[in-house]
Amino acid sequence: MKHRVMIIDDEQSVRDSLSAVLATYGFRTASCGNAHEALEMIRKSTPDCVVLDVRMPEIDGLALQRMLAQTAANLPVIIITGHADIAMAVQAMRNGASDFIEKPIDDEQLVASIQAAIDQKRHASRSGPDEKSLLARLATLTERERSVAEMVAEGYSSAAIAAAFSISVRTVDHHRASILAKMQATSLPQLIRYLLRILPPKT
Repeated sequence: MKHRVMIIDDEQSVRDSLSAVLATYGFRTASCGNAHEALEMIRKSTPDCVVLDVRMPEIDGLALQRMLAQTAANLPVIIITGHADIAMAVQAMRNGASDFIEKPIDDEQLVASIQAAIDQKRHASRSGPDEKSLLARLATLTERERSVAEMVAEGYSSAAIAAAFSISVRTVDHHRASILAKMQATSLPQLIRYLLRILPPKT
């Protein structure tokens, strides 16, 4: 059976483009442009995965995600976001999103993320390293790298981190690359998932 993916984005062009891409990979798709329509469609027929834009009018992606958690528990949600929305995407992951993908969207990355989210739900287990391994990796960071990592996990951009430490954006990017390597993460979303599991929440 083909997996069914719902695309929720207020831009028709984005919905059409993503639907066409996912169809070529064998997914069935449905799409809508606002939260109210999405909730009604999901109540009638729950999809296998949701691809959700974080910025939408009236009810944004974060609010809709919270609603979905109440009406369709364990439904995998992948957030799509612009560069300026990383902090919102991180918050979505704190709230249980499977992944976030920055625009412009890479087709293969999206498909891989959807498949991983569906597989994880099916196996009902958290994949990847355990917390003990992640803490051991975290311990290899320098003091400055640890500080940068904490800000990355909060969703701060490289420019904001640079301003906070009075260093250049290039230096921040160098630190972030080192953090990725030491934490054995292959992408920013994966790094953030690791950090959210082991760093204490900010109060």
